[in-house]
Amino acid sequence: MAPTYKAPSDVAWYHFLHGNVPGHQIDFIHHPEVPQGPLSRQHFGHLARLLKYIEPRTTSDCAFAIGNLSRDDTQHEPGRGGVALIFGLRIRGARDHAGRQDPPFSHAIVAIERDLDAAFVQRAALEFRARLFECTAVTAEGSGWYHTYARRGEDPAAALPLLQAYQASFEGLPAAGPGTRSLRWAVAEEVKLPGRIVIVHDDDSPFEEIAGCAARIAAVLYRSNIKWTALSNGRESDLPNGVTIRFLPASEVGPQPSGTPVFPLERVPLDEDELARELFGATPVRGHDEPERGRGWRDQYRGPTEALLVEEEPAPPDKVDPCAEMPLPSAKRWPWAGLGAVVALGCFGLYLLRGTNPGAESVAESPAPLLTPGADAAPLGVARPAAPPLPSPSFAAPTPQHKAGASVAEQEGASSNKQAKARSPKASRKPPPVVGGPPRF
Repeated sequence: MAPTYKAPSDVAWYHFLHGNVPGHQIDFIHHPEVPQGPLSRQHFGHLARLLKYIEPRTTSDCAFAIGNLSRDDTQHEPGRGGVALIFGLRIRGARDHAGRQDPPFSHAIVAIERDLDAAFVQRAALEFRARLFECTAVTAEGSGWYHTYARRGEDPAAALPLLQAYQASFEGLPAAGPGTRSLRWAVAEEVKLPGRIVIVHDDDSPFEEIAGCAARIAAVLYRSNIKWTALSNGRESDLPNGVTIRFLPASEVGPQPSGTPVFPLERVPLDEDELARELFGATPVRGHDEPERGRGWRDQYRGPTEALLVEEEPAPPDKVDPCAEMPLPSAKRWPWAGLGAVVALGCFGLYLLRGTNPGAESVAESPAPLLTPGADAAPLGVARPAAPPLPSPSFAAPTPQHKAGASVAEQEGASSNKQAKARSPKASRKPPPVVGGPPRF
C-alpha cells in the first residue's frame, strides 16, 4: 500500500506519484488520502487511468497531458471541476521489479474547484516542468531522484522522508483562487462531436508553444458543457466516452479515424470564442459575463417575451452603416412618454373638477368668454375688457310677458309643422300587388 499524506484544507494542488515500486509492481508511489476536502474517489479513479497509460514519444523526453477528472460527474458545474496537469517519462538507466529497462514514472498535480484560465494553466505547466527536471533531476541517469528512491524503496521507513522531501520541492507553484466561473460555451444536444481532434505541430516546436495552445483549449473546455477526457502529446490510446485532443508532430501524423478534424498548431485561434466555435462548434452563452439582474418596472409591464430581450446599446457614430436608408428601431424605451401621459390625465381631471364647481374663480388657462349680442370684437393684439359675469339663472315664477311669449312661440311652431306636413307627399296605403299568387277570374 502506497504511503499517503493529509493535505491542508486550503491546499491548491494535490500531488500524485505513480511508477515502479521496488519489490512490488507499477503502482501509486505517493498520494494524498482519498477522499478529503473536495478531492473525491471519482477524481482519483479518472486520474488513475490517465497516470497508468501516459507514455512519452520516442522523440520527446516526456509526455504532457491535461486531464478532466469530472467527466462522468452528473453534479459537475462547468468552471468548478477537477483538472490534472500530468508529466509522464521514462527513467533512463533503471529497471523495474520484473527487470525491464527504463521503467515509467509520472507525476500529477490536481486542482479541484479552482479558478482556472488559459494564462494560469500555461504558467503552472511551465513552472511544474521546470521544477520536475531542474530541481529534482528526476530523469538524471544514475543520480536522479528516482534512482535514490529505488535504492530505498523496499524499506518504507527510509522511503517516506525521501518522498516528503521530493514533494516539498514543488511548494510555491502558482496557485489559483476558489472557482467562481460558470458556463460560458455550450454545444447543442443534437451536435455530435468526434472522439478525437488532432493538432499538428512541427517536430522542433518548443514545449512553451504546445503548452500555450493546450492551455487555451483546456480553459474553453473547463467552462463548457463538452464531455472531454484529456489533452495530450503522448502516444497512449485515447480514453472512450469523451473528446480527446491529441498533439502530434508532423513526422508522426498517420491515417486518422474517419471524421477526425486536423488543425495545424499555428491556425488554432487565439480568441476563445473563435476557438470554441471552430474546434467544437460551441457558442457563447448569453449573460456569462455579468450577474443575472432582477426585472425592473419596465420589464414587468412589457410581457414575458419582450422582457427577456437584451437591450443593445446604439453603435458609435463612426461605426454606423452609411448605406442604411432607414435606421433600425431602438429596443430601448424611455419612461418620459408614460410620465407625460400621467401628467396630462391629472390636468384633465383637475379641469373636470373645476368645471363642476360653479363658484370657482376663472384662471388664466380657462377659455375666453363668449361675446354678447351686439358687442364689437376687439382687434387682434388688443386686450379685451373683462366681460361682466353672466347672471345665474333664476327659478322664480314666470311673468305674464314670459307666458305670452311662450304661447306665441308654440303657435308659430304648430303652424310650421302643419305647413311641413302639407308639403310632404302622403304615402299610398294601397297594398302592393301580389306577384305569383292564384289567378283571378
